[in-house]
Amino acid sequence: MKALILAVGVLFSAASLASSLTTGDRIEAITLADQHQAVWELNSNTQVLLFSRGMKGGEIIQEALESLEGPMPGNWRYVADISGMPSLIAKFVAIPKMQDLNFAIGLDQEGEATHLLPGDKETATVITLEGFKVIKVVSVDSAKALLEAVK
Repeated sequence: MKALILAVGVLFSAASLASSLTTGDRIEAITLADQHQAVWELNSNTQVLLFSRGMKGGEIIQEALESLEGPMPGNWRYVADISGMPSLIAKFVAIPKMQDLNFAIGLDQEGEATHLLPGDKETATVITLEGFKVIKVVSVDSAKALLEAVK
């Protein structure tokens, strides 16, 4: 019995040591549904990945994207981890509000596809990619800082 408890403990501690992506790492392709239930993809053409893990980060990204003079560039992608949101709130409040936006948001409703992406609930993360290689990771706390990070 002690051996079983030790084995389970080792598995959980190994899982908790899994680190987030950093400069030089490779990211996997991601396919999710967006707020309109259309296919959303992170692929080799993506050069800027905007990521939010919480509402505050989402507000930062939304403000930045709405301030652009045109649509979001085609080589940018925005993904949000909404796994911490109660499913009824997501379904009946948050996602319908997101449908009014003029850009696609890949929605990770389970938290599995984005679990290695760096970020917290209070900031937005800007990940610069070349192919699937992470070139730069910047955590930002304002729309202005986000726009500076993608220059």
